[in-house]
Amino acid sequence: MIRFTSEGGEIVCVAELKDRFGVYLDNDSLIELASGTGSRRQRFVDALRRGATLLFSLANAVEVAGPQGASASAVRAFLDSVGPHWVPLELNPWTVVAREGAGLIERAAVSESFMEAYFQRRIYDLSLGGSKVLDLSAETFFCLGEVLVWAHEDRDRIRKDAVKLDQALRDRLKESRTEYDKDPTSLDRSLPPIAFDNRHPATFVLTHLLRMLVVEAKAFQLRNNDALDFCHAVLAAGYGSVATLDRQWRRRVENLPMPNHLAKVFYRPQVDQLVDVLESLVASRSAQSDSGGQQPLQPTGDCRK
Repeated sequence: MIRFTSEGGEIVCVAELKDRFGVYLDNDSLIELASGTGSRRQRFVDALRRGATLLFSLANAVEVAGPQGASASAVRAFLDSVGPHWVPLELNPWTVVAREGAGLIERAAVSESFMEAYFQRRIYDLSLGGSKVLDLSAETFFCLGEVLVWAHEDRDRIRKDAVKLDQALRDRLKESRTEYDKDPTSLDRSLPPIAFDNRHPATFVLTHLLRMLVVEAKAFQLRNNDALDFCHAVLAAGYGSVATLDRQWRRRVENLPMPNHLAKVFYRPQVDQLVDVLESLVASRSAQSDSGGQQPLQPTGDCRK
């Protein structure tokens, strides 16, 4: 979640998953929760408030920040109801892998640039450009629905970046597949399999998803925006406790090597099950200090006023 603290006389905005369950929703599931039954939506929000945190990337915001209407209003209201119980998720998994390699485990999955941009925009908006006293109450300041407004304004640049990301992933897979066709053992040299390590969850997922994509390259051609889905799958599986992905990415995550402590993954028709599992996790954590189950990792980051 996001909270304010003070360090050396400065107001510091800290994003963290410490001792909380990470939840990632793909766009279809996010819209389904926002526009579905009110009782299910409230159960989900209550579970967040009791011990979970929504992992939300800027790419999520762009895709759900469409034209105004009933659906858009429902999504914004749903995101606002999350309050401070979210973290800005880093989109680039290679950046997260580099942080893991450098030992920066606690803030590996937090997007510092997303958080800083959000923090500065909210300061400006809430103070009317500096003309009024700033309200720093968490429920007022950390309204996630506000991200949809400025993400929509910046959507063209973000979508162009997504096209570049698609091409870069296609080029990488094409090169690896060419070598694999010549010599299947080349994959073990260029992308050797690794065991799961709680300190490097994104490294594990990225490595094995890339290996899977190389092997599947002829049977499953990458579609537009698959690179974004790949990035989300890496971070959702590695830093979430529960997550929704589309059917193909769910299959791939479920087929990653065992043993591992990755997120339990669902897809849109299983949103009810995700809410059930999340409630169970939170209730178990509340009932005992150590549930004996998966311990969520702790990405953290900060921005300063």
